[in-house]
Amino acid sequence: MSQQGVERSSLERGLRVIRLLIELESDPALQHRGLSVQQVSYELGVHKSTASRILQTLAKEGFAVAPARSRRGYRLGPALRSRFGLTTAQRRFRHLASPFLQELVGLTGECAHGAVAADGGALVVDAIETAQSLRVVLEKGRLLPLHSTSVGKCLLAWELAPLPVELPARTGHTITDPGLLRDHLATVRSLGYAVDSEENHTGGCGISAPVFEGRDGPPVGCIGIGGPVQRINPATVEDLARQVTLVADQLTEAIVDTPA
Repeated sequence: MSQQGVERSSLERGLRVIRLLIELESDPALQHRGLSVQQVSYELGVHKSTASRILQTLAKEGFAVAPARSRRGYRLGPALRSRFGLTTAQRRFRHLASPFLQELVGLTGECAHGAVAADGGALVVDAIETAQSLRVVLEKGRLLPLHSTSVGKCLLAWELAPLPVELPARTGHTITDPGLLRDHLATVRSLGYAVDSEENHTGGCGISAPVFEGRDGPPVGCIGIGGPVQRINPATVEDLARQVTLVADQLTEAIVDTPA
């Protein structure tokens, strides 16, 4: 095969995998599993090593998100998620968030992230990792449940997303009763921040606060931190929440001062 033929074949395979990722993302029953190397190998009729290289290349370029130390497969990446379907306000929020997330990592020592409501979940549009060895990482492009994460509950509390019809238990701490969740969201709004206490993953906790389109403007998204229960727990949550809300307010001010 000529060099041109090889390049065309590689491009066609990559596009086929992107289509598989998009199809998977549109199926609520399957999207949490991700796309495995074995599935790609079968669908393309190639060896697993070739399938793995294709997925790794797509992940490097932002078209896929590699699984984070789990058995789940690859998900649709931020290069596709963040360029399609976001509103102008959401794109502006994403554009401005990074230095504030960096500040949040410096203040708290935990991984920081920003999220908006999209596709029936909380879409992580930016994320900064901490240098700590024990950490909770949320990758850019990841779509998280609304009812069991601090970012999701923050978006629900400020009515950026509707309450999900189904509330599956992610852990033994997940709120699965609609009435209890509504009461919890009222508390979130009164506090000014949301907390995930091992509700999405055992051992992992999070704190998120809303960001607005100006001082008196509507909410646009939220920023927050994630970390192990050893560091985010009832003894530390109040001080950490104060830092998260402080930086969220600073990002709101930056949106005020930045022309659209």
